[in-house]
Amino acid sequence: MVEFNNSQRLGLDIDRHIALDAGAGTGKTTVMAERYVQHLFAAEQRATHLTPPGPRTPLSGHGALRAPKRERTDLVQWQGLLPSEVVAITFTRKSAAELKARIRHRLSQARALPPGPDDQNGVFDPRLRNEGDVEMLLSGLDEAPISTIDAFLNQLVQPYIDLVALYPSNQQVTEERKPLMVQETLNAVWRIRSIDDAREAGVLNHHQAFLDARNRLVARLGGQDQAEIVLGGLLDRSLFVEQSHRSMIQRAGEMGLPWNGRGPAPVDVLLNTIAEPVETVLPDFVAVLHQRLSGWVQEFLPYHAQCVVPAEADTQLTRFNHLVRLTTQPLPTQTGEQLSWVWKAMLAIATASVLVKPVCTFFPRDLLPGGDGWPSGLLSKTPVRGLSKDEKDALYQRASNHLPGLRAHLGSADGTLIRLLARSAFLLNPMDGFDGMPLNSALRLESLEDPLPSEPGERGTYVSASLQTQVLSDLHVVHSACSQILARRKSLDNMHDFDDMQRFAADLLLARCPDICRHRYPPDVIDALDGLGDEPWNDAHVSRALTLLNDRPTLQEDLHRRYAILGELRRQYRAFIIDEYQDTNPSHYRLLARLWGRRRHHPDDPARPLGAWDPTVCIVGDMKQSIYRFRQAEVSVMRRAVASIRSFNLDEANESRLDHLRQAGCGRDPRPVGGGGETGSFSNLHDGEVSAPHTFVPFAEEDQENLPAITGLRLTRRSEGHVDLTSNHRTRHDLMETMNDLFDEVFSPRYHALPGDWHAEAQRLRPARATEHSGVLEWLLPIPGELGEVPSDLDIAVNTFEDPNASAVHLEHELLADRLHSLIHQVPTRVWNSETSEWVTVVDEGPSVRAEDIMILINSRKHLPDLVERLRARDIPVMADRQGLLLMQPVVQPLMAILGLMARPTMRKAAVTLARSAVVGMTEGQVHQTLTTLESGVEVLPHLIAHAPSQPVARLLQRIHRLISWGAVYDVFDAVLDDSDLLVAHPDDAQRQFAEAWLAIVQSIGNETGHDAAAMYRRMVDVRELGRQGPQAITKPNATAVQIMTIHGSKGLQAPVVVVSGLFSAGKADANMSVQDNILVTPQVLAGRIQPWRAKDRPQDGLWAFAAEMNKAQDKAELRRKFYVALTRVKDRLILTGSPGNASTFDEEAGTLAVRFAPDPRTMGRMLIEGLRRATWCAGGGAPWVSEQELEQTTLPQFTPQRSQTPINPAALLNNAPLGEDGLRGLRIYHHAKCFETVETHSPQRRARTMAGHLEAQESTAPTAPLSLQLEENIKGTAHHLDATFSCPRKYWLEHVKGWSSEPFHLPNTGVEPDAPRRWPEPTTFGLMMHRVLEIGLRNPRSLSDDTPRLNASWMHEGVDELSSSITVGRVMNEFGFGLEQENGSREAAWRDRLMHLGGLVDSGLLGRWVQGETLNGWSVEAVRTELPFFHRERIVRQTESDGFPTPFRSRNGATVERVNMDFSGRADLVLALVNDEGKGALQVVDLKTRGCLARFNERTPSKGHPLQHVPPTELSTVPQSDEETLILHEHRLQLALYSVALEAIEGRKPPAERRTILPPALLLGANGRIVQLSTTAFKAAKDDLKTHLDWRATVHLSADTNEPERQPAGSTLCGDCPFYRGDLRRCGPEDEPLGFVSLLDDGP
Repeated sequence: MVEFNNSQRLGLDIDRHIALDAGAGTGKTTVMAERYVQHLFAAEQRATHLTPPGPRTPLSGHGALRAPKRERTDLVQWQGLLPSEVVAITFTRKSAAELKARIRHRLSQARALPPGPDDQNGVFDPRLRNEGDVEMLLSGLDEAPISTIDAFLNQLVQPYIDLVALYPSNQQVTEERKPLMVQETLNAVWRIRSIDDAREAGVLNHHQAFLDARNRLVARLGGQDQAEIVLGGLLDRSLFVEQSHRSMIQRAGEMGLPWNGRGPAPVDVLLNTIAEPVETVLPDFVAVLHQRLSGWVQEFLPYHAQCVVPAEADTQLTRFNHLVRLTTQPLPTQTGEQLSWVWKAMLAIATASVLVKPVCTFFPRDLLPGGDGWPSGLLSKTPVRGLSKDEKDALYQRASNHLPGLRAHLGSADGTLIRLLARSAFLLNPMDGFDGMPLNSALRLESLEDPLPSEPGERGTYVSASLQTQVLSDLHVVHSACSQILARRKSLDNMHDFDDMQRFAADLLLARCPDICRHRYPPDVIDALDGLGDEPWNDAHVSRALTLLNDRPTLQEDLHRRYAILGELRRQYRAFIIDEYQDTNPSHYRLLARLWGRRRHHPDDPARPLGAWDPTVCIVGDMKQSIYRFRQAEVSVMRRAVASIRSFNLDEANESRLDHLRQAGCGRDPRPVGGGGETGSFSNLHDGEVSAPHTFVPFAEEDQENLPAITGLRLTRRSEGHVDLTSNHRTRHDLMETMNDLFDEVFSPRYHALPGDWHAEAQRLRPARATEHSGVLEWLLPIPGELGEVPSDLDIAVNTFEDPNASAVHLEHELLADRLHSLIHQVPTRVWNSETSEWVTVVDEGPSVRAEDIMILINSRKHLPDLVERLRARDIPVMADRQGLLLMQPVVQPLMAILGLMARPTMRKAAVTLARSAVVGMTEGQVHQTLTTLESGVEVLPHLIAHAPSQPVARLLQRIHRLISWGAVYDVFDAVLDDSDLLVAHPDDAQRQFAEAWLAIVQSIGNETGHDAAAMYRRMVDVRELGRQGPQAITKPNATAVQIMTIHGSKGLQAPVVVVSGLFSAGKADANMSVQDNILVTPQVLAGRIQPWRAKDRPQDGLWAFAAEMNKAQDKAELRRKFYVALTRVKDRLILTGSPGNASTFDEEAGTLAVRFAPDPRTMGRMLIEGLRRATWCAGGGAPWVSEQELEQTTLPQFTPQRSQTPINPAALLNNAPLGEDGLRGLRIYHHAKCFETVETHSPQRRARTMAGHLEAQESTAPTAPLSLQLEENIKGTAHHLDATFSCPRKYWLEHVKGWSSEPFHLPNTGVEPDAPRRWPEPTTFGLMMHRVLEIGLRNPRSLSDDTPRLNASWMHEGVDELSSSITVGRVMNEFGFGLEQENGSREAAWRDRLMHLGGLVDSGLLGRWVQGETLNGWSVEAVRTELPFFHRERIVRQTESDGFPTPFRSRNGATVERVNMDFSGRADLVLALVNDEGKGALQVVDLKTRGCLARFNERTPSKGHPLQHVPPTELSTVPQSDEETLILHEHRLQLALYSVALEAIEGRKPPAERRTILPPALLLGANGRIVQLSTTAFKAAKDDLKTHLDWRATVHLSADTNEPERQPAGSTLCGDCPFYRGDLRRCGPEDEPLGFVSLLDDGP
């Protein structure tokens, strides 16, 4: 059992909503799995007291559980939750599989009784009633909603797809098909010329508006190609575009503006959006700014003639006069106008170029600036005339006294944010802002209005508010039309994608107006349904829509029906556990929250919870690990959810129904202690040990002992459900403490580019990992040292550290490769001692490092090939998660060439590629010679065969040519990969995976195109032309290689050694990547970059400026979170790489080693330096990145980039540079290749020469027998088919060797008319019903003899004698869907009566009398076991007749199958535990057969009924008494033999003293209630026949030379029920009957 700390135990509290703030490595997955299990086990929890059970339907498939029904609690009576009622959402499929595996493992450990001494993994849980309960819950996991959000939504929607989908489909769009569909959609957009074209393309409405908007966008965005980029970006972010549009509509409603999303939005909506971040501080800020500016201006107004007038010689349109006007007019009251006023003021007191910089200088030289063609209008002190020197000094001093306050006010955090937003607001609403500027000023912009002028003017322009809102409207209109066209194209291919499924889910959950209803519902109803507010669980918008439909009863009924479905869906789920919540985007949050609202109320339901959420919700996340902004994931989403959880827990604090589960100041751990107490257990095992139904955990108690109690805000949060997990079980203690100090600085608010709720907060993690070794921090800081000349001889490898042309990236990778080589080979390293000018050896301690222990994290894959090449040059196995584009990989090129030759056999380009590849292996000369002799229009492959470089290649090409001629497309690729040298030339596992991925794409495309090679090749060419949007070369990790992946790919992973590469370049290009589509989409607003004229500068765009700056600030915040994720993957050793500046010195002779610490502020490297400074400052130690003066200060100053180089001494930093009070004692700085043992590497040319030399030097030798790979083959089978395939081996051959379907073949539209309702059910169904009657109603004597081997607890179930009881039969009828009671005279009543009659026959027969305790035929029954599960493996080994040694079944490609395992699993209907007169115990398999129990059965006169009825149940002999009994026993003897052999194997694994004899098996005949048994001789013969038949099956599967079985002889009756004989096509039959279509056979002569 896992030991949990206090915080983790609080996470198990299932009586309230929980938000787990789980830091890295704190064991959140284990807590989630345990919480899930507690939801299942606990009868006492919030969900069981406040919510009704969901629809509890039995598991699909009768007999799906091995444990008999009496050994498990009925689903309806289960007191906890069922797996189907608990939703667990994870971020990836891998995480979902891991979580489900953990839950399954934890459930499998649970025991209803205390485990015995041999059960080491068992965990006693007194809440379990029966041992079978665990199996019942485990079976429910298979279909339980434990999945990704996409998979969950898909599961939710599928049953209702026709209710929400305009174009229902059943196929998922493949990854390579989606970008092609988007491109086809965009192409279609430009081809549309009329309304009819638009309608035909799939545009549903507003056709002319779409055409007009499209045409306007082409002009405003700079042409069709630029517009296509923008539209493509919109389609890639389609769901987020809809989200931002809804946000704008909602904002307009909150502002009281009558805008429903159609047409241009009011500009006030945009201004309100821009002003929202500062709306609380803006009025006071503007008032103070106005006051202080007025004070400064008023100083000069009395001296207007002396200081102002002389400066107006050229114009009165000056900055000073502009300020006079601003300070003398009333202040605006609207926030948007206030922002615009601020920018107008700033324009006057600073230059335009400075205003857009992060740090701005106001009042340069204590005066107004005079640049940008706008005079200051105010003289400096010196040229002022008419005032004495003292008056001038006094005047200008008084004015200067105002400036510190003004500058501080404008430079504050609020001022910085307001400055950024003010520019955007000003450009949207400049009012009279340009009036005070001269006409020739560069600052005076012309408004860009609609319609656009045909030619641009000379002056700069800005996008007017009217044009901006029109462009936004056009973008939404065209995006909507594009989405409709795309949906239409997908429907034609019967496909959908994740975006579609999300829209369907939104429609089903009424998160918006369903698309399928938009053409029917009135506009005001659509607007109401689209008006879901900030509380997505609330249904107020649905109520408004229903009210608006009072006069439309049909539509109201439709909406009522949809609302009722939502209510029932909510009833299904009683608890939610959502992982990685910090990566949840607003759309997913809305959809999940729709399921948390009020469920449909039924009469017997408990009263609703006091809080707004019905189910119990647990979210798990870490805001510091939110790194998926490109998927619109936001920290703010988790913040809002946490706030809701805290609020609703407070609402439910007075919930009296949960009072008995609460204790003041504590949370509840629902796991029982010991026997579970007197009230928490179904067991009486209370033996004096500590026993309680649950325990309470104080909120104030820390995880570790001897720590002070938790107080303040943290305590309040925990008491309200916001629990922080801070015990790190991953990273070594001192390394974790150092990282805590780093992250305290990294997440400090002083680095917030802009204030906002997207910033994460620092969280100190407490080391909880027990380890004897210290952590290690290494910094690979490449400094080249003395340079040399690059050798002209290409056979000589270039020394990267002596190469003057080596880039910083090359140096970094070279140093990293050397470091990893020494680490893996356990070679000592050394660092430089600058004081003594010598090398100091460093010896590693602790466990050795293997390649698979190393994880390299990169921020960009741009330089990945160089890194991989340098690692492989040192024989380090390496694998990257992605290596560029799949279709550009070397192994894929020959495959593409072969596909091209299939499509066009004369393609010379494909011929060149194939001939050069390892498939053919021609030299350049051979390729040239071969193809110059190839005439135009001649097929390529025959020519290559004629000029093949070797006979094996010729044979392979001949085989490929033959397969192509047959149309065996995929067999061609199998032949290439299996029999050519392609995978020999590319032996790394990545290339093999790439080949498999390419084949999967080809197969998928083949399924869409009818497997036509030409169509497949055209599609593959289209895919290749997608470029970076095409399929990526993705690999799965190799268990023995260094793993290289992006930081995003490392989420959830860990490694002993983590390398974070490229720190000092990580982040430089991120901002540019965000806007590469000229579109920015945020949850608040959408912005498209407007550029009407390509040859002229873009107009200044207020909305784009706002969105871009906010995006940049959020990117910076996310980069800090990525830095956190990267560093916290480490367990033992953290290696950081990169140089902090562009200047460094290493002079080995002089001993000098110096670095300039000036990292780019955009990079993670800057964060590293800032964090190291904090760690050093906290420890009070010395290091080159912190000065002595800074160490003495009480607050660490912000880092300032150095202008000069700083000396460093790695030897001193090794152990004497503490990083944090409890952190590392130092770090290792490796700066040069000489820090490591020299590793000889060869140049590419030398490697090629060496390989060529080896090939030329090879001598042909006599072939030797290759080593054979010996394999085992596992073949699954079913017991009930054995006798049929033994009687007719051809049936097995056709199904399992030929692969024919085992269903009768019917021609389309020729099905037989359905029969009238049958009087009796299908024999199979009736048989299952009788099995259930036997399972439920058969008495279990439980009369154990003292002399026989003991039976385990599974035999001891209670079994009452109710075999022929109406209660038992009624229960079975209800389980099969026929109700508890049946109307007399109905078919179902006849079935009920027949089951009761058959039960009576069994009661009066041998079995019935045995279970009553009688001793008959020398035996009595001790106990019975129904539905006994078994697994049997029959091992088959071939032996030669001569020497008895085994011979292989099959040998191919150097592998032999030495042994075959025939695996069978299933359930035996009944097993009897018997004891004879001598006290010896035995077991006997009894299988129920219901032949003759239906139409031919005669209850009143058995002699006139089925032949099996002719022998009465009172005949107690087990020997067959009629031919019919003998026949049915013979027909099932192999099945019975297999059951008995499996039982013998089970007994054989027991100690000899505990074994029972296995008696020959028997049948229980339902038609007469008799048991008929195989004789000892017949049993032995059946086992021999079983062995022979299984040996034949193995031979059929694995030996190519096995003869095809013959058809049945003429006149055989075995074929009548065979699926290959029945149907419209007779595929097999007796030898005297023709085969073919039955209709043609009947029409023959």
